[in-house]
Amino acid sequence: MTITNQSQNEFSYTLPNGSIQTETRLSNIVNTEVISDSFLKVKTSDRTFLQEGETATQTVTLTNNSLFYISNILFNDTLSSGASYITGSVFVNGVSQPTYDLVTGFNVGDLPIGGVTIVTYKITANNPLTQNPVTNYATVNYNAGGRNLQENTNTITMPVVSNRLTIVKGVDKPVALKGENLHYTSTITNTGTLLKTNLIFQDQIPTGTNFVTDSVKINGVSQLGLNPATGFSLPDLQVGESVIVEFDVVIL
Repeated sequence: MTITNQSQNEFSYTLPNGSIQTETRLSNIVNTEVISDSFLKVKTSDRTFLQEGETATQTVTLTNNSLFYISNILFNDTLSSGASYITGSVFVNGVSQPTYDLVTGFNVGDLPIGGVTIVTYKITANNPLTQNPVTNYATVNYNAGGRNLQENTNTITMPVVSNRLTIVKGVDKPVALKGENLHYTSTITNTGTLLKTNLIFQDQIPTGTNFVTDSVKINGVSQLGLNPATGFSLPDLQVGESVIVEFDVVIL
């Protein structure tokens, strides 16, 4: 977009014969290009979300659609907690630049009118997850029209998800005699960020024992007919929820 402005002055004067004349004068036209609209700085990602430890490629495309030659383009990137840059992953116009540091920044050269520069690099989500979502944007410093300017790209926001599910098992006796029962307890907790569905619990009965029929409990409620050796379904687990499975065996 170009902002155009011109002044107009109307005035009157009296000629020697006494007649009054009115005229208008126009100034020269001045133009200001809104370079934010014509020097495009677009950031994209090849992933819409990440799981813990997964990698995304970030791409920033710089396009000079302005009327000015753009010079001395300095590029750096701001990344939130929850992910980190992969060292040596920077490419500029398809050429690897392993020494370029995204935090301190680097010079990607000049852009003539109509020119395009593409910067790519990789980030990886923390494992274990530390923050959700992860955001990042690039900052571009440059010279155009005799001015030094700075702008940010759009911000990329990527949810980070975790499929973690923890199972903690306990037994009521560290030592036992033949003929005694062992009471096993398994606590299954959704420690990730996603709803867990279609849960199936299975536990092979230890050698030297027999399963005690109808001893299964789920969240304290007896479940007649269930057998850990063949497996059985558990309720869905929302994030942070747990389910407790208990059963007994008798030592032979």
